Amino acid sequence: MQLLPPPAYSPDMSLITHVWDLVDQRLARDPLPGASKDELLLRIQAIWNTLLQADGENVFDSMTRRIAAPIAARGG
Repeated sequence: MQLLPPPAYSPDMSLITHVWDLVDQRLARDPLPGASKDELLLRIQAIWNTLLQADGENVFDSMTRRIAAPIAARGG
């Protein structure tokens, strides 16, 4: 396995940011707005619990491409 050099901090390089994007997209599709903070937290937890392992694997598998893009752009 070839190791890639660690990139400078960027939100695009954060796996958890992309997982939360999946949660946000599914939450946006929900037609019922949260009536309270507790209800919203329960809806987020339900979405989190239904994320498929494949969703996480797709985010993980995209990292090589995500790291290659700033390297190819020489950090720009």
